[in-house]
Amino acid sequence: MTDSRPRLMHLNLFMRMYGHHPSAWRRPSTLRDEAFDPEYFANLARACERGLFDAVFLADTQMPMWGRADVSMGQVFEPMSLISYMSAKTDRIGFIGTVSSTLNDPANAARLVASANLISGGRVGMNLVTSQSDAEALLHGMDALPDPEKRYARAKEFAEVLFGLWDSYPREAVVFDKEAGLVFDESAFTPVDHDGEFYRVKGALSVPESAQGRPVLVQAGASPAGRDLAARYAEVIYGIGSTLDDAQEYYRDIKRRTVGHGRDADAIAVLPGVVTVVGDTEAEAQDKKAYLDSLKELSKQLDTLGSYIGMDVSGLTRDDTMPALPPIEEFEGPKGRYVMMQTLSRGADGELVTVGEMLSRISAGGGHFTAVGTASQIADQLEEWFTNEAADGFNVNASTLPEGIEEFVDQVVPELQSRGLFRTEYDGTTLRGHLGQRGA
Repeated sequence: MTDSRPRLMHLNLFMRMYGHHPSAWRRPSTLRDEAFDPEYFANLARACERGLFDAVFLADTQMPMWGRADVSMGQVFEPMSLISYMSAKTDRIGFIGTVSSTLNDPANAARLVASANLISGGRVGMNLVTSQSDAEALLHGMDALPDPEKRYARAKEFAEVLFGLWDSYPREAVVFDKEAGLVFDESAFTPVDHDGEFYRVKGALSVPESAQGRPVLVQAGASPAGRDLAARYAEVIYGIGSTLDDAQEYYRDIKRRTVGHGRDADAIAVLPGVVTVVGDTEAEAQDKKAYLDSLKELSKQLDTLGSYIGMDVSGLTRDDTMPALPPIEEFEGPKGRYVMMQTLSRGADGELVTVGEMLSRISAGGGHFTAVGTASQIADQLEEWFTNEAADGFNVNASTLPEGIEEFVDQVVPELQSRGLFRTEYDGTTLRGHLGQRGA
C-alpha cells in the first residue's frame, strides 16, 4: 500500500572545508589548523543535528591536492574514520562517506563501513563512486583508471558483494547461550560464495549488522550507467540539475529506472545539490555572493570554467560570448557537471550568454542549483523543486562554513517546518529511519 502521509523533505549537508564556494577559504575568518581538527567537523555535524538533517555527507579524494594549488581542500581525513569520530559526538544525525569501488577491495570496504555503522548505532551510509582521476589510480599501482564501462561493471559487482557481506553476520548470530556454552549460532551466518568477473569472495564478514541492518547505499550518477547503478541498488542518489526542467528530467528518469528494476519509486530518494547564500534581505545575500566571487582572480575563474567544459578559454574576456559546447557524447570528463554547463551556457532565449554571465552562474557551486536570498525566498525555491517532481530533498552545499549552515538551520529550516515540508523532530534513531520518515 502507498503511504498516505505527506512527504517530508530530506536534507543533507555537503561537508566541505570552509564552504562550497571555491573562494570561501580566502575569507579572513578561516583558519588553516581547522583542517586538521576533527572537532571542527563535529561542530558542523552538531549544527546539522540541531537542524534535524538526515545526514552529513563527506566526499573523498585520495590526492593531497585536487588539480591546482589555489583550490580549497575538501577534508584531510578518510571519511569513515572521521564519521566514527563525529558519531561519538552526536546522537541522531546520519553520516554518509564516500568509497571508491575502483580503488578498494569489497571485503575491506564492507568491513570498514560496517564498523562505522555499528559504532554509530546504525547511522551510516556509503556513497559508492568509481573515481575520476588517473592520479588516484597511480597511487594504487594502476597506470590509469579503467574505462567507464569497465568501472561501472566492476561497481555493480562490488555492490552485490557488499550486500552479501553486510547481510552475512546478523545480530541474531550472537546468542551468548551460557548454559549450552555457545557464543554463536553458526546456522545464522550466511557466508558469501561469490566467483565473478572481478572478485572472488568466500566467507562471512567479521562485523555484525547494526540497529539499521546493512548500511545505506548512496550513489551519485549522471551517465546512463551511473543512473542505472543507482536505480538498481541505491537508497539515495545525489541528483543533478541547474534548472527545474533539468532536475525534473533527471528525477523522472531515475524513478523510471528504479521501477524498471522491480523496486518501488519511493525506494530511492533523489537529492540534487543546492548552493545556498542566506541573507536578511535579498540584497544582503547578493552582496555576500559578490564578495566571495571577488576573491578569485579572473584568470583562475577561466581556468575553472575551462576544466569544466574541456576547452582552453584563457584568452576570453567577460564580454565575449560563450563558445558553443559540443554534445555530451563528445565530452570525456565528468558527465553530470558537463550537462549543467550545457544548460547554464544559454539564456532563457536559447542564445549563448556572455563569459561574465557564465562565470557568475557557476561561481558559487560549479553549476549546481544556486539559491541566493532570504530564508523565505530560498524556501520558495526548494518547495518548488520538491513539489514538482524535481527532488525528494537536497544536498545542501552551504557557500560558507560554518556560518552558512548555521544560517540555514536557524532561518531556512523553520521556514520549511512552518510550511509542513520538513520534520519538527526525529522519530527514529537510524539513517534509514530518517529516510523513511513522513509527516503525520
